[in-house]
Amino acid sequence: MSSDDKSSVKSSNLDDLIDNLISDEELERYIAEQNDGLTHEEREKIKRENRINAINQWCAENPGRDPARAKDKTIKQLALDEKAELRIEEFRKNNPEEMAEIERRNENKSKYFDDRETYKAQLPRDYLHKDSYETRLKKAEALNGCSFKTRTFKSKRFTDQYAAELESPDSGSTLEGHWVENDGKQLAISWFGGWSNLFTALSFLLMVAAVMFFFVDLVVIGFVWGDYRWVPFAIYAPMFIVGFYMLKHRAILAHRDNFYFNRHTGLVKTPHTLFRKPFYLPYEDIVCYGANERNVGSARGGSRVFVSLMVPLKYPKHYRFTKPTFYVGGSNREWDSLAYATAMTFMDTSIPLGTHLYQSIEHYFKIDKDITEKHGFPEELKPYLDPVDCQVNREAVW
Repeated sequence: MSSDDKSSVKSSNLDDLIDNLISDEELERYIAEQNDGLTHEEREKIKRENRINAINQWCAENPGRDPARAKDKTIKQLALDEKAELRIEEFRKNNPEEMAEIERRNENKSKYFDDRETYKAQLPRDYLHKDSYETRLKKAEALNGCSFKTRTFKSKRFTDQYAAELESPDSGSTLEGHWVENDGKQLAISWFGGWSNLFTALSFLLMVAAVMFFFVDLVVIGFVWGDYRWVPFAIYAPMFIVGFYMLKHRAILAHRDNFYFNRHTGLVKTPHTLFRKPFYLPYEDIVCYGANERNVGSARGGSRVFVSLMVPLKYPKHYRFTKPTFYVGGSNREWDSLAYATAMTFMDTSIPLGTHLYQSIEHYFKIDKDITEKHGFPEELKPYLDPVDCQVNREAVW
């Protein structure tokens, strides 16, 4: 075969790859392999050897100095890249099971990508909300059983209003960093209070009180009870058992303490409070504020932690005495802001769900439950996940 024929074959192969819509990274890798005849692994090995040699040469010329703090930006970047590579190697060595899971997921992604017909297929999105704000407001009033009141929010403490959208909807911190969970249909943000926290506090109180009073009885009056020394056990053992049971099963009520942002209806369901039922409202009428102080009091006036405030700008008329507000977060300003921005982006049906939400979707698909764990996984989302691997197998989850 002549050199011209070889060039034409390479050109046709390249055209086939472009026609199949491969990623830019794979295209660059293919071109590089055609140019130097090396595999990706061989090229990375040579690149690392050159990086180490450059760092060692700089260290020899600058003894006692840290290349990661060098003024030379090239050397500094090489040193940072090498440190990152060492961290990955250490993680791989210390966490073989997690690395095996990561490699399995990456292999699955490649498998899904190779099945272009499925990977690129556009499924119907009729289930997503398309109604106007006014229509959704009327639906919320029908669900609540009464019309809305509109409020204005002013606070000396909560003045930092969070942005409603992520800068890049397809990226962000890890799922845990957002402090949200979702099943693709609904996204939950936990209220910093409510039934589950109340049961947690009561369970600790019962368990601590049972232990303390038992020892007091045993030390102070235990020797004069005579034949009735079993009475403290009969009283305090049930207290401890009930407290332990409440602590272990407090998650049963966790679904009552969440905001539920429904991507299919365009409405938000507020948490249950201790004395009031939840209500529905359009997601545009939810705003989130951070405190202008580093630490603020918790919802129950206990320990002082950083919290944010979720504020419904509309609320049902049957809320006669107080305007509802909800403490959320409890970690730091950045994560609270990300949680709110993720929820607002989640409700925007003009864009697909961000990849940082896939982990949660896959979890609920695997256990075949929705976000409340009271019903089955949403049927509309099942075509987007592989039934065997329980992993998102399409380009974009709508």
